[in-house]
Amino acid sequence: MFYICSMTGLHIIWFRNDLRVHDHAALRAACNAAARDGGDVLALYIETPEPDDSSEQQHLNASLGQLRSALEHKGALLHVRTGRSEDVFSELHRLHGVSSLHVHEVPFEDPDAPHLQSWALRAGVAFRTYAQFGPADSSDEFASLDEAWTRYMAQPRFETPEINRAANVGVGQNLVPSDQTEGGRREAIESLRAFLGSVSDPQRIAITEAESGAAFYERLKPFLLLGVLSLREVWQAASSAHHQMQRAGQDIRAASIKSLLRRLPELHKQRALDRTVDSALNARHYGDKGQQLSLGL
Repeated sequence: MFYICSMTGLHIIWFRNDLRVHDHAALRAACNAAARDGGDVLALYIETPEPDDSSEQQHLNASLGQLRSALEHKGALLHVRTGRSEDVFSELHRLHGVSSLHVHEVPFEDPDAPHLQSWALRAGVAFRTYAQFGPADSSDEFASLDEAWTRYMAQPRFETPEINRAANVGVGQNLVPSDQTEGGRREAIESLRAFLGSVSDPQRIAITEAESGAAFYERLKPFLLLGVLSLREVWQAASSAHHQMQRAGQDIRAASIKSLLRRLPELHKQRALDRTVDSALNARHYGDKGQQLSLGL
């Protein structure tokens, strides 16, 4: 079935593993599309089956509550829907018209992506996916993967836009209170601050020296997988702290932060591997012709 695309319909920002408003390429693009083409920005989260781990669910609830609060501060509502993503978008398109759909990449292989791309093509909806764990590809053919990744992380973070044209099509189910402090972005920022510390803070010196960067990365990874912090926020904060510790002669702390920096590219390398596998499978099947937030540091 084919649809007629409305030039004044919804521009959807689909929050998945990017539950923040800071350094958010997809949110910025959706707002720019609404300003350029008309229509309203719809902030959307599609609920999936609850995780088995209750602590994981608590962390997700806190992240969604804080995202809802951040969006309200910028002038938008967080809409929550349940069901298959393609069904959700089809229903929204039928009722309100969808002009464009903006999403960040997820930190794992996404089996639904081809189906959504096919739906968007049939529906006449512009479907845009944005990198967040590293560059989608290197524009410099002579740059190594590590060099391209470092250049990407060093780029300025995206400012959080004001959402001047926000849609309200029925928010959906209620989320947890937005003032919940355990979990979510607030806890992620506090954990990162405590680990990185400052040159003159003896309490945080003890924290950093007691925990290796590799161990802290494992503690931080759930926050990165939900995207409550962007990887670029963490890399820039850690790089700045590492330089401060080196200049201050805090060699143990500098080494611990350096070990964190070495672990941060892992998510991007996994995505790059997934894309390589996908490309190989497609080639085999189709042949060669186949289709800024300050952390206070």
